[in-house]
Amino acid sequence: MRSISRLCWVLVSGTALFAGPAFAGHHRVLGVVSQTDRGHLDSQDAQLGANVYSCDLLDTNTGGEMRVRIAQNQLYLSPMSTAQLEDEGGDIQILAESGTIVFSEPSTGNLSVRTPAGVIRAEGGLAVTGQVTYRTPTEIIITAVHGNLTLDNGGELRSIPEGKSADVTFSDPLLVGCHEGAGVDQGHAGPPRKIGFIWIIPPALAIPSYLLWHEMTESQSKPN
Repeated sequence: MRSISRLCWVLVSGTALFAGPAFAGHHRVLGVVSQTDRGHLDSQDAQLGANVYSCDLLDTNTGGEMRVRIAQNQLYLSPMSTAQLEDEGGDIQILAESGTIVFSEPSTGNLSVRTPAGVIRAEGGLAVTGQVTYRTPTEIIITAVHGNLTLDNGGELRSIPEGKSADVTFSDPLLVGCHEGAGVDQGHAGPPRKIGFIWIIPPALAIPSYLLWHEMTESQSKPN
């Protein structure tokens, strides 16, 4: 009887040893749903307080919205929008796939947004709020609501100052898919793509910027 117990313990321990790293990588919580109305998490109705893992699909219906807290950062999805979070080890990247997303980040520099036109980051690691809107599958509008943004197109950098918007076009809607494994850096993948880049009058914001910014900065002094 004792020998059987030992054998079971060895089998269970061996299974945990081999399965452990894979599960540990997949189960790192990247965000938490903090607001939802007709929003979905991996094709299921999103629930308040639900955990968001790497490559989980976030999307909203017509008239819906969703807000996700990513540590001290925030992501907001307007109606008819889709996005994913990707684990890059110490950093987290938002894959903006359709619709309109708004993101807010304090001065941590660990959040970026990937689009077919390149990767959007806070300039100089300072606090920012930005908005990305798809006008067509091959055209996006990037707006720097608070702070300056940088668009990194394969190492070619373009600055978007606070209060400015850029209309960016590209030849095809190719977007590198999400990778569940931590430490995958897609920020500088491949050579620069040919893009169009022109300044435009800032469009209407998906969410009043002062509300998102105020809530984010206020939460710094409040316990989670």
